[in-house]
Amino acid sequence: MTEMSKQMADWLRALSSLDMSKGSEQLLNALARLEVPGLNMDALVASQRDNLEALNAANRAAMEGVKAVGEWQLKILQETIQEMTSAIGGLSGVGSPQQLVAAETELAKKAFETAVSRMRELAEIVAKANQQAADAIVKRVPASLDEIRDVLKLPPPPRA
Repeated sequence: MTEMSKQMADWLRALSSLDMSKGSEQLLNALARLEVPGLNMDALVASQRDNLEALNAANRAAMEGVKAVGEWQLKILQETIQEMTSAIGGLSGVGSPQQLVAAETELAKKAFETAVSRMRELAEIVAKANQQAADAIVKRVPASLDEIRDVLKLPPPPRA
């Protein structure tokens, strides 16, 4: 593994190991000790704990996406270096100027097709990561809004 790829792997590993829940637990414990008239603090703390868990899940999904993009970019960099080395070696054996132009044209065409394919792959990786991160929040918001009633000690809404 090259020094650059080792550094990238170390950075991605450190980034993906971040745990935001440690500090938030202290905040929730402090919140639980408060006494606010008219509020069900246990319900508030439980609701906020669930909100933070959803946020942490979204963060983990986003970090996995960053990691996947970084790994993908490293793979593409290595492949590109190999392809360039091979292409340069192939051009040195070309005879006439016309053959050289034809070979360069073919290389340019392949490079363009490869670039388009890789852009599509990257777009898919990013879209998947975005969807996973958003899903955690989208699933949590309706429940969080429903829990406000419990926090405020309100009766359930009348049934239609």
